[in-house]
Amino acid sequence: MTPNPNDYADTTRTIGTRIGELSYVGGYPSDDTIRRAYDQLDLQRATQAYLEFIPFMSSQALFDSQGTLLRENRDVGVFDHQAKGKADWVGLTFNTESIYCSANVNVEHGPVVIETPPNVLGVIDDGWMRYITDIGNVGPDRGAGGSYVLVHDDFDGEVPGGSFVFRTPTYMNWVMARAFVDDTGEGARALDWYRENFRIHPLGAEPDPDAAYVPLSEHPLDCTHARDLRYFERLAEVVQYEPSGAFTSYELGLLKAIGIERGRPFEPDERMRALLAEGIEIGDAIAKANAYASRLDGVRAYLDRKFEYLFVGGRHDFMSGDALWLDARLLFHYEAIVVTPAMASEMVGAGSQYLTCYRDADDHFLMGEHTYRLHLPPHIPAANFWSVTAYHPETRSLLANGTAQPSRNSYEQLRWNEDGSIDLYFGPTAPDGYEQNWIRTLPDQGWSIFLRLYGPLESFFDKTWKPDDLVRCD
Repeated sequence: MTPNPNDYADTTRTIGTRIGELSYVGGYPSDDTIRRAYDQLDLQRATQAYLEFIPFMSSQALFDSQGTLLRENRDVGVFDHQAKGKADWVGLTFNTESIYCSANVNVEHGPVVIETPPNVLGVIDDGWMRYITDIGNVGPDRGAGGSYVLVHDDFDGEVPGGSFVFRTPTYMNWVMARAFVDDTGEGARALDWYRENFRIHPLGAEPDPDAAYVPLSEHPLDCTHARDLRYFERLAEVVQYEPSGAFTSYELGLLKAIGIERGRPFEPDERMRALLAEGIEIGDAIAKANAYASRLDGVRAYLDRKFEYLFVGGRHDFMSGDALWLDARLLFHYEAIVVTPAMASEMVGAGSQYLTCYRDADDHFLMGEHTYRLHLPPHIPAANFWSVTAYHPETRSLLANGTAQPSRNSYEQLRWNEDGSIDLYFGPTAPDGYEQNWIRTLPDQGWSIFLRLYGPLESFFDKTWKPDDLVRCD
């Protein structure tokens, strides 16, 4: 097509946009337009950096909080009671049924051995909370327990045989395992069980006899990332520590654009600090909208129910074809921790599955001043156990409702219906006769639920069983 000079004749003009009027003289932007453009560019990059690094900073928050209690490559934290103490933590998607453990693994100075217990559901995730391997029932040890060796991508030494060897691009990594209370018991017995069955130590060294097994129930912490300027301040520190290979060139470029660069101090001026803070506020609003009013295809588990998936698309790597599904990745990492195929893929009788719900049958957000009923039909499809747990949409943590256990589960003595179904109630006061089936909610506070199925059965995957919607009954 032959260029037409007249197409470029209107070079002095003003255009109205959502960031104000943009004006040009002879094709050049005005001083005001230049200012607006750069403010918008820096704000957009701050917002995108916040959203992009949520998985990384969620892992870092775990490392930081646990690091106040646990020595890396040695100590193990144990939630030694099913319910006690967990609701005092601010932590994404904690459950009140498993006796689980957690530890920091650092491979900067060489490979680390992780000796794992039998009959657990566990995982090793890297510093981005990306999946490295399962451990336990769906891992290569197949529930017998085993020896895993974690090495950094740059490691070129030899590892003795007899272990499962995995590589990681990050120095800091996270290992956790969920055990069943029938195996572990609670309290001191649970601590002893992990002490006997779960050890972490550098390759070539014996387990430290002084390794601590810390009852996390007694040490409430906030293990969620900051949502103010501290987010970028901490991110800048971690970027200095982790190797370049932990990041793509685009990720490093995005950070460089907002003043975070390896080998340089992070010293934003007053203008940039204000834009970074605003970017976090906008980013957090985007994350909330994406989670609680998701527009993703396939987010709803059923066409006629409000229950939703956490792993949209059924992929733990958040891929859709050959593309990374950015909003599916954001949805999961804003709300949850632990990435493994065992939570996303169809594994009948093994692994675990999760549904979440924020709305009632009339599509209104769940609010604490009302009373709701959740009907679960007979034959709940869980080979091991099921639970329903309440969370707060602001913290994404267990609902701090004044009780140790904002949940109900199949371990408890509940009131069942004659046909084998069950009705659970949520509200500020318990319905008469259903006190054991009730979870307290707080007036003027939102809440949501997770339905967990450990050892999910075929009727969950083929959808011949499905929970009813929450119905308001006040």
